[in-house]
Amino acid sequence: ILRQFVATLLFLHCAALWVQAAQAEIVDDIYKARIAVDGRDARSLSAARRAGLAEVLVKASGDPQAPQSAEVVKALESSQTYLLGYSYEEGADGAVLLRLEYDESAVQQLLREAGLRLWTANRPLVLTWLVISDEDGRRFASVDAAPEADSVLRESFVRRGVPLQTPLYDLSDTATISPGEAWRQSSSALMEASSRYRGAEVLAGRVARLSDGSWVGDWRYLDNGRWRSRSSAADSLQAFTDAGAELVAATLAEQYGVQLTEDRDERYRLTLRGVRSYEDYMLLQQVLSSLEAVRSVVPESLLGDQVSLRVKADADLQQLARIIEIGRASCRERV
Repeated sequence: ILRQFVATLLFLHCAALWVQAAQAEIVDDIYKARIAVDGRDARSLSAARRAGLAEVLVKASGDPQAPQSAEVVKALESSQTYLLGYSYEEGADGAVLLRLEYDESAVQQLLREAGLRLWTANRPLVLTWLVISDEDGRRFASVDAAPEADSVLRESFVRRGVPLQTPLYDLSDTATISPGEAWRQSSSALMEASSRYRGAEVLAGRVARLSDGSWVGDWRYLDNGRWRSRSSAADSLQAFTDAGAELVAATLAEQYGVQLTEDRDERYRLTLRGVRSYEDYMLLQQVLSSLEAVRSVVPESLLGDQVSLRVKADADLQQLARIIEIGRASCRERV
């Protein structure tokens, strides 16, 4: 069955048309992991291979429960078969770190066998406002005011494969929203302060350190005009920021993730207008072919500034439209 998908908004001119698109970023380290190890012995290497593959599967699927799948549990025991290479490095505190890179095709095949979704590499930037409250008072988690919080937040987002955008926390930001307003998670203040970061997704967090050293707080994520909330009580600040990154990853993977199946054969005719040059056409082919959900792109006809393509994909029509939508930012970056 060949279904028609007429995209009147694509490629009017790649840069001019897509300048208003949601900010996105191609995550290029989905199939890489960095694991702290006790040493350089075989046992430490074996444990790191399993932990690294589990982390990669979470990033590739957006599902924090992915390592618990029966197929994945079995695969973790032979994690070396998915590994392309590794190298050791020394951390700033003297810790030994192991960098691992896994085979993209093999990991995606494992996702397919386990019935897990693939979250494509074009992912929205997530603007994250975080306020912490501890013995030093209430403040934004900026590099200057709370460097530890800034560091663990970034680490959480990297390990979940979520592109993070932190506010500048400059005079413009602090004049628009105060730590108190962000602590109250005022929707109007958050939206006004976020407006200068055009197109980014918005996540807001607040967390307090208790006398026993644990952390308790809330996350709010703006999903298609509706706030999703999650409360979290955690033993560490890292565990709290992990909860925020997981909330975003699960939501976005649900929207942009595609179910990989062996027998899926979705075919569409894509009609694109505004292709005014050979360079536009080649860029179109390049962008569409780079989307993981797209298996093949075959030109069908070219008439004036309109080109028709036959596209075979692992996604249904609605998913494909969303993936192309987020892929627009990728095209804009290449122009």
